[in-house]
Amino acid sequence: MRIGGSMEIRTFDQLLEEAKKRGRRKLAVAFPEEVSLHAALLAHEAGIAAPILVGIPDRIRELLSQAGVDTDAFEIEEAGSPSEACAVAVALARDDKVDIILKGGAQTAQMLHAVLDKENGIRASKVLSECSLYEDTRVRHSLLAVVDGGILIAPTLEEKVEAIRNTVNVYHKLGYENPKVAVLAAVETVTDKMPCTEDAAIIARMWERGQIKGCVVDGPLALDNAISERAAAIKGLSGPVVGNADILIVPDIEGGNLLGKSMSYFAGFTSAHVTIGARKPVLVPSRADDGRTKLMSVALGIVAYY
Repeated sequence: MRIGGSMEIRTFDQLLEEAKKRGRRKLAVAFPEEVSLHAALLAHEAGIAAPILVGIPDRIRELLSQAGVDTDAFEIEEAGSPSEACAVAVALARDDKVDIILKGGAQTAQMLHAVLDKENGIRASKVLSECSLYEDTRVRHSLLAVVDGGILIAPTLEEKVEAIRNTVNVYHKLGYENPKVAVLAAVETVTDKMPCTEDAAIIARMWERGQIKGCVVDGPLALDNAISERAAAIKGLSGPVVGNADILIVPDIEGGNLLGKSMSYFAGFTSAHVTIGARKPVLVPSRADDGRTKLMSVALGIVAYY
């Protein structure tokens, strides 16, 4: 699959260039603080976003001044609290006045509450799930997704299947015609002592029967066998996903959170995060994420949706 004349997006530099081709998208920042404002400014400088800052106007102008930016440079929408800022940002998205939502100083729960509100929210699918991309330029030279370390706490079988479909749609936008999905567990054998192995086996069978399309699925697979051809060969495992997974489906939020933060803090991988399943891309990166991570999250949201 080709995107704008190129093949699969395999680096964040390529992702940013692809986002630029979409032109500036209106970016609502819900209750901006220093890091999210910095990300919005980076996205503006990169030519991919036109920020709309939602929060307390005097505080926003103070932050802009501290950043050396004209206090009238960007549109400001008033909101007196983080929760109100989330509601305002979602309302703007619902009315097609903004294209992307970036969580600033608000809590993730506050943002998701606004997105999922039955009367005023922007939910578009059965399940909201987080796609976290990690740039591996040392071994694989590709983008690796971890799903889901941020939203689905203890996903059911149905939620895992929907999360796979959400993430496969993102990978199609990234130019991957048939992304490889590994449903992770600690072992490759199915045992009722590890319910996640049973889920993985059922999901793999669902794929074989055509119930999950646009990808290749295998599981259960341990992490090493999902990403390392050498490890898989030593253990006598084979298949199109083994050793070459693009998407890693974790058993629960603890596994996803630990895996993702290990990739960031131990391995030093750059990351990007987007919540899929709403009418517009919703970005809820960790408050500890740096400006580049949030910039790449903006780029990911743009390419995934537009």
